[in-house]
Amino acid sequence: MFFLKKIFWIARNTFTEAARQKFFSFLLLLGAGLTAVSLSLTHFDFGDSELKFIADFGFGGIFLFGSVLAVVTTVQLFFTEIENRTALTMLAKPVRRGEFLFGKFLGVWCLLGVFVVLMCGVLAAVLALRAGTLAEIAEARSLPPPFVDFVGLAIFGVLQWVRLGIVAAMTIAVSSFAQTYLYAVVVSFVALIIAQLQYVFADFASGEKVSFGVKALTGTATKLIPNLQLFNTGEALVLDPAGLSAATIMSALGYGTIWIAALVFVGMWFFRFREI
Repeated sequence: MFFLKKIFWIARNTFTEAARQKFFSFLLLLGAGLTAVSLSLTHFDFGDSELKFIADFGFGGIFLFGSVLAVVTTVQLFFTEIENRTALTMLAKPVRRGEFLFGKFLGVWCLLGVFVVLMCGVLAAVLALRAGTLAEIAEARSLPPPFVDFVGLAIFGVLQWVRLGIVAAMTIAVSSFAQTYLYAVVVSFVALIIAQLQYVFADFASGEKVSFGVKALTGTATKLIPNLQLFNTGEALVLDPAGLSAATIMSALGYGTIWIAALVFVGMWFFRFREI
């Protein structure tokens, strides 16, 4: 219990400090504003395709701004502790390095959860407003109303929270051995891009014309890189009446949880040997 209390205390302080930063408020207002602006297209009659455009706009905003928040906030809070020597003071107390790093990650991940909830709330409001208007138009034309699954949107939000957790875990792993703020930010964004394009390497490794050596090397690399495209389930969950099976959703959640645990563990291992 004392172990959990220490982690909770570090996570709570990290969350409070991150929530007070203007950068968090800026990204939240920017993302929510852009999502709401998509409603200005209501004077065009695109039918269901308009809802798809609004939804895709919101889905992209959640991941884009959430990823920027995950990388920048994680690196900034971590290096602030290192440069201000507060980490050294904290680690001089009965706080282990692994507890410190895990607490930092949990604090940022909780902040990302708040970000996702608020962004999904704005997106749900925009979709509800436009879907209601389109339903009236469809009724006047004796057409079926557009379909929007708000429960699916909530599930999508959970999946995005896990997805951003992977990004934050990658960033905390990089920060554990990086010596400068700029290096940690650049490497984390490069890792993010590679993880977003992981499926390209997987498709390349499965090609028939690829040599055995290249296929083995590429195939091994894909096993060491998380596939963030796996969480692009917004359209299927929100706009498709068929939805996704519970097995697919649980598989994605399990996949993300395993990667988060693995990346945080790697960060703990590197942080053990870091000079503070």
